[in-house]
Amino acid sequence: MEFDPNLSYSPSNLDDKAAGRGLFVEEVRRFDTLFNGMAVAVDAARAGELAALPGVAHVYPVNTYSVPTPITGAVDTLPKPPHEVERDNVTVTGLTGVPEAHRDGVRGKGIKVGIIDSGVDYTHPALGNGPFPNKKVVGGYDVVDGDADPMDSPSGASGHGTHVAGIIAGSDGHMVGVAPEAKLYAYRVFGDARPTTDDVILEALERAVEDGVDVVNLSLGQAQSEVRQDALLPRALDAVAKRGVIPVVAIGNGAAGPFSPGSPGIAKNAITVGSVYATEATNLAFTVEGVPVPYNTFVTGPNSPAKGSVSIVDAGELCAPAAPGSLKGKLVLANSGWYPCTPTSAVTNAQAGGAAGVIWFDASEFADPEDLPLGMFWGDKSTIPAVAIRKRDGEAIRARLAAGKSVKAKWGSYWSQEVKGEFAGTPDQLSSWGPSHELDYKPDVVAPGGYVFSTVPRDQGFYAVKSGTSMATPHVVGAVALLLAERGDMGVPAMRDLLQSTAKPTKLGGDTSGALHQVAQQGAGLIDVPAALEASTKVSPAKLPLGELEGRAVTRTITLTNKEHRAVQYELGLESGMGAAPPYTSEYKTVKADAGVTLSAKKVTVPPRKSVTVTVTIRQPKGVVDGTVFGGWVTFTPKRGGEVLRASYMGVSGDWHKVSAINPTFTDINSTLDNPALRPEYFSFGKNEALTVTEAGKSAWLMLSHGFPTLRELRMEAVDSTGRVIAVPVREEWVVRNSGAGTGLDFLEWNLTAADGTPVANGTYRLRLVFDKILATGAPETWTSPEITVRR
Repeated sequence: MEFDPNLSYSPSNLDDKAAGRGLFVEEVRRFDTLFNGMAVAVDAARAGELAALPGVAHVYPVNTYSVPTPITGAVDTLPKPPHEVERDNVTVTGLTGVPEAHRDGVRGKGIKVGIIDSGVDYTHPALGNGPFPNKKVVGGYDVVDGDADPMDSPSGASGHGTHVAGIIAGSDGHMVGVAPEAKLYAYRVFGDARPTTDDVILEALERAVEDGVDVVNLSLGQAQSEVRQDALLPRALDAVAKRGVIPVVAIGNGAAGPFSPGSPGIAKNAITVGSVYATEATNLAFTVEGVPVPYNTFVTGPNSPAKGSVSIVDAGELCAPAAPGSLKGKLVLANSGWYPCTPTSAVTNAQAGGAAGVIWFDASEFADPEDLPLGMFWGDKSTIPAVAIRKRDGEAIRARLAAGKSVKAKWGSYWSQEVKGEFAGTPDQLSSWGPSHELDYKPDVVAPGGYVFSTVPRDQGFYAVKSGTSMATPHVVGAVALLLAERGDMGVPAMRDLLQSTAKPTKLGGDTSGALHQVAQQGAGLIDVPAALEASTKVSPAKLPLGELEGRAVTRTITLTNKEHRAVQYELGLESGMGAAPPYTSEYKTVKADAGVTLSAKKVTVPPRKSVTVTVTIRQPKGVVDGTVFGGWVTFTPKRGGEVLRASYMGVSGDWHKVSAINPTFTDINSTLDNPALRPEYFSFGKNEALTVTEAGKSAWLMLSHGFPTLRELRMEAVDSTGRVIAVPVREEWVVRNSGAGTGLDFLEWNLTAADGTPVANGTYRLRLVFDKILATGAPETWTSPEITVRR
């Protein structure tokens, strides 16, 4: 709950005032940095009474946020021979230009980055390689357990925060992050196999602000409830921005088409990030005569070397300890047999002989020759590195050694598979869409999130490739750190304008026609760090949320500010992205939706150290259905050459509220079913039909797939034969659509009782659904069931 900021309030005040009403309240957490309030435990049935207490300004439910789970890339990869992947671009690919920034000496020095996640393994070689605090992870807190150690310890989210940290600022012999000279502050909010909640994240945000971080990463969120800009965490992020800290948040992995943003990513003053596929998926490798051999590192020993060359010897199953000194300085090829000849015993036995390391593979007849084993083996810890390779590679090395040939492994290479060209660098199919449910422009930008190589805790093998908007967000956080280090302090609006105005629109994912992808999924486009570093003209605002046009023309003003000492002339132009027509599910329709855009000038000259304005008038696309989401870009091309600057827009054509609350794709996909459908208690999955109930204690049910983005209220009313409402079995507020994949379902029950709980009399009744849509001003949409005859 939030207290009136003009009043002095304390826990004792609350206890006294609540006790006077017979209400027992237990304090859970206290907040005083972002706003004056506290988290409390109270009887759920009486929680609404808190708002009536003197001095209480707002009461929020405490929402749960699922453990962030990186997703598996959804597109095919292609085999690719050795190429240019190396330490400097294995994580920070050329898609965003970060390697170029590094070559220019821009590395994030002096910037403090907060990571609100599962914690960070600060013992990782790329993340400080020592006890906490260390030279890389300099601060933080475990909010879950209430202690000062933010180690990424076992939990459902374990490894997530460490992967994020590596993308932001990791640096060792195998990889480098976006801002390798930035300092990290880790805030652990996911506990052992538990999700997290609003109050835990809010405490982490307050600690980050108090610790003086410059930018904070939140690769977390949920899209199922309270996905509104006036909910607790979105408001908290707006407060974070007011305190001078830049919040960067993942849009989420919705796979549900337009209007599927996560919270708190919908916060008005957050920079919200979607994901694009990288150009390849990469593993560590060593080379044998220039041919890469991919591997995974055993978790029972140290990290694999990042350089050096060493001779390989074949030791077979290596079931007994090798003689002291017999394997000195050698890299031992071994395979497992039956117990006790296990992978880790082979390492222990090789270590006894002075080996420099072990290459292990599964030589059994059941092993897939192409499968790359994980190094997640249990057993004794070792002091030498060990790696697991494919059966095909192990057999090839063994054959060369058996033929009497000398074989050496050279450490420090990579093995990669190329992402299909029509997907590489385009929005990830599972990256959530905007706009927000208040029709705000979200996401703001996209960054590489599909197939990202980064750090994971030692006990997970040191490095892994993960996918999702969780991986894209730290790319943008790192970019913010680079820009702050090079261009100086700036707030959220200026930073967002800079990132968006220099971003590059991506092509339509999975398409070869050259059409531009929907703004509602890619925002302004893919961030371009060198362009943002070099930009000398400020475009403000760089994004134009248009809302629903309802046939109207919308006029906006864009200001160009020239920071150079000479005048700059720009030619103005237009680019249009594809649109997305309802219904709002993963079955959305990609449509051509070119808005009618009129510019106040074809060319503008911006004097040195001065500003000029450009007026943009936008009319909705012609020939598209109501509720079609559209977008595009106004371009500013410098006459003397250089990077094109842009301002992008996003809007909804026609009357948004004409989009049906009832999801039509459900019945389209499931042709044997109706939606909604009146069903008996035993749930036969047939067509909608009248229902007769003859037994006491039985219920009537409605099966419902609903597709309007957010309902202020969803009601199911029971009405009698005269149309009088006799009960409201279901009343839910702020309901997000359940039709993400096109077939989501809710089952709503009426137990055939009146409002007072007594059984209804014999007769005929109906169930009426009432859909009160967000932002709507007219009468709600309704649906009425066939008759329910009660004959007991």
